[in-house]
Amino acid sequence: MDTINLSLIVMLSLLTALILLMRWYRQYRLHHYEVPVYDFHRGHRFFMVDMFATPTYCNIDHTHIIHGAQCDSCGICVNDHRMIEANKRILCKIPSTKSAQLLHHWVQGNLPLCSKCAVCGEECGTRPELADLRCCWCCRTVHDLCAARLSVCDMGRFRRLIVPPNCIELTWKGLKGTRQRHLVVKKVKHPNIEDWTPLIVISNAKSGNNDGELLLRHFRSILNTPQVIDVHEIPPESGLEWCHLLPDVSFYVLVCGGDGTIGWVLNAIENLNLKNPPKVCILPLGTGNDLSRVLGWGEGYAGDVDVTDILDNVLNAHPVDLDRWTVNIRHTKHFGFARPKKEVVMNNYASLGVDALVTLNFHKRRQNWPRIFANRIINKLTYFTYGTKDVLERECKNLHLKLKVELDGRVVDLPEIEGLVVLNISSWGGGCRPWFMGKEDTFLPARYDDGLLEVMALYSSFHIAQLQVGLASPIRLGQASRVKIKLMGGNAPMQVDGEPWEQHPGEITITHRGQAAMMALD
Repeated sequence: MDTINLSLIVMLSLLTALILLMRWYRQYRLHHYEVPVYDFHRGHRFFMVDMFATPTYCNIDHTHIIHGAQCDSCGICVNDHRMIEANKRILCKIPSTKSAQLLHHWVQGNLPLCSKCAVCGEECGTRPELADLRCCWCCRTVHDLCAARLSVCDMGRFRRLIVPPNCIELTWKGLKGTRQRHLVVKKVKHPNIEDWTPLIVISNAKSGNNDGELLLRHFRSILNTPQVIDVHEIPPESGLEWCHLLPDVSFYVLVCGGDGTIGWVLNAIENLNLKNPPKVCILPLGTGNDLSRVLGWGEGYAGDVDVTDILDNVLNAHPVDLDRWTVNIRHTKHFGFARPKKEVVMNNYASLGVDALVTLNFHKRRQNWPRIFANRIINKLTYFTYGTKDVLERECKNLHLKLKVELDGRVVDLPEIEGLVVLNISSWGGGCRPWFMGKEDTFLPARYDDGLLEVMALYSSFHIAQLQVGLASPIRLGQASRVKIKLMGGNAPMQVDGEPWEQHPGEITITHRGQAAMMALD
């Protein structure tokens, strides 16, 4: 008996130690991520080009090429069969150097159209051959004979956003000779650059119709490559590790994606509990992009993007605060049992009923056919189709009989409705501004930083269509800092920031969570 008790005590002790170890490891991972660095010793980051848009010459044999390979870091172009030779003969833009001064990294030929020499001011790169030079750090162009008059590179017009390679120290992680061995940023020091606010770019290479991959290439050509993070391969926390390496520096984070990607990054910033959180800028790629519209970053980009214009916008933007909200869901018990509690973070808006139904139907179809729904036009057509379908079917009729709504403890009388929307920002449904439509009320203007939510109701899908074209007014129910919704007598579709699900009966409480540091354009 004593032996059994002793064995039980040992097992319980080991189990307790294992649980404590797992908790410690989760806490460790929460604060210990690594900024990955492409192993530049292996050569260039080539991607294949089916057809070059401008006259292009091979950087190895100097012949004119119509298709071939291009490095997304330094920009050299070569024939398909010359990539291995190029890796041996031509040095790529390196992310780290021990040099005290940063020299120009000249790449020969294939200059942008209408290039001018930074020394003499005359046009360069106009000859039909591989001629003249471009620095892949400062992006200056010069004639071959003028290059000797420029030596030290000042990183160009976007120096405030770039982490210079002579400020970065790298280290190897993992066992030598294994696939797990990789380069990471070990230390970073301050450069001698006035108002230095380095930029972290976060995008998904698989997002949209290949738009994410194109953006990653463009940003690598201007910034230092470790500043550009592909969240398809690594989590956003790895990119945010820059903020741990330089806790006294104010970083910018440019999120390339839709509202869902922005929410993902904002959650990562909050979870890391950074001493100096970065300010978030937006390059919209999704379908709705309501937060991007409100903050002045536009309704969405498609196709080729002029990255220099985006970087100019980052430098010209101003800081703002964005309210964030916690959506707590407690399900009603059935036969003494209840579904698990659910907590969701809201940045834009939440809805129940007909508005969420369209999102839910679209979400189900996109999960079945993800490749088809990578195109923004197809997405919008699908949304329109589901909205038109519900005008006839009215799946959410009599929603008001299932809901009890409290705004700051005050119960609201509901008319005959099919949808309920709780807004944090003024834009909804891909650009509609419902709170500013129709007759003036006694309510305050909708803001994203005032700690108040705007609550409105919808008569039907047809009412949504009327709002989208400005032919109707919303049913304004009020503003509140705390919203409680009780769903009774059946399920209803619900969504928060574009993430839909079938909501079971229960109590939904929305409370203020805090604020996120954002950047906005006028």
